[in-house]
Amino acid sequence: MHTGSPEELRDMERRALQVGQRIAALLDELERIAPGSVVAQVSGLGFTIRRRGSGFVAAAGR
Repeated sequence: MHTGSPEELRDMERRALQVGQRIAALLDELERIAPGSVVAQVSGLGFTIRRRGSGFVAAAGR
């Protein structure tokens, strides 16, 4: 549970989304190596990674 200010929470969520975007990029790279081989379900503070077409996208929200 976060006990900081709303501004601190937004900053944490922004930073978490950036990490999620890097994870999504790595999943895309794995998918390019072996198409169809990647199955993933990833969520974090304020983001969820979902498959979009042949790749993965980290989006804000849950």
